[in-house]
Amino acid sequence: MMLRNTILFFLVAMAFLGTCSCASTSGALYRAGVVHKVGDAKGWSIFADYNEWTSKKHFYVGDSLIFIYNKMIHNLMQVTREDYQSCNSTSPIEVHATGSDAISLTKPGDYYFIGGRNFEPEWYAMTLKEPGHCHAGQKLHVKVTLPLPNHHLVTSPSSAPAPAPK
Repeated sequence: MMLRNTILFFLVAMAFLGTCSCASTSGALYRAGVVHKVGDAKGWSIFADYNEWTSKKHFYVGDSLIFIYNKMIHNLMQVTREDYQSCNSTSPIEVHATGSDAISLTKPGDYYFIGGRNFEPEWYAMTLKEPGHCHAGQKLHVKVTLPLPNHHLVTSPSSAPAPAPK
């Protein structure tokens, strides 16, 4: 009888540990990434208030930003903090111009984006010093943090069977 109870306890414990191990390695205890459409219905344009938009949101590693815009008028540039503050588009980190750009937030920290005019290359050099879309408010700063575990997703283990009377 004692051997049977010991084996039963061992099997229950192994099943519980296996479940916990699978849940933690599969990422089930963490939130899934959220896709944020920048500017919501207004999209990426000079008509959205991006400070207000970001004030209502939290951005975590694993989330994505989707920039929707008219590619004949706008583009999207990821820039440094200094270039963001001064609306300098001369040395962007990345330039996107598809009209539907997805940016993955892969690490914690600050991400800076500015909008520009999407001109042909020969015209682009002439327009760098002109006030552009960034000066009109088409700029976005997001602070990305690590996600916290969703502890409420973890269920408490079932009780082990009571030991047999002696």
